[in-house]
Amino acid sequence: MSVMAVRRFTGRQFLAILISAFVLVTAVNGAMIWFALSSWTGLVSDSAYEQGLGFQKVLAESKAEAALGWRAAIAYDRGGKLTVTLADAAGRPLVGYRLMAQFLRPTSEGFDRSITLASLAAGSYQGVLRLPLPGQWDVRVTVSDGRKARFHAERRILVEQ
Repeated sequence: MSVMAVRRFTGRQFLAILISAFVLVTAVNGAMIWFALSSWTGLVSDSAYEQGLGFQKVLAESKAEAALGWRAAIAYDRGGKLTVTLADAAGRPLVGYRLMAQFLRPTSEGFDRSITLASLAAGSYQGVLRLPLPGQWDVRVTVSDGRKARFHAERRILVEQ
């Protein structure tokens, strides 16, 4: 039978391991803090306070828009044709308005497009725009009377090419 030498674990070894663990944790936390502070600041707007002051105006405009009761049907086909049908609260077609449509790519920047829609028939407006990439797009339609925006409608579409 062989006798194995049993090595004793001393208090100094335990203290060295404990201090090393705390130094390692502190170093990792320090590195994480440095990376967090040197990357994106999270600042979305340079004038957030001023924009916040105007939020009551945005809420009032939103309430006025909802009180109109207008409805918009937005359709986009494979040929790049955008059709918007507008109706008031009673279902009557809305005529004589200017429509602007923005196509926004929610997954990447630099591909947004805008078009002005022409009146096609009573309450129906149309424009043609071939989008550069397939996938999801947000379509935001702004209805104005020539002076100010009166109504907004939005729809997410899927473009297949």
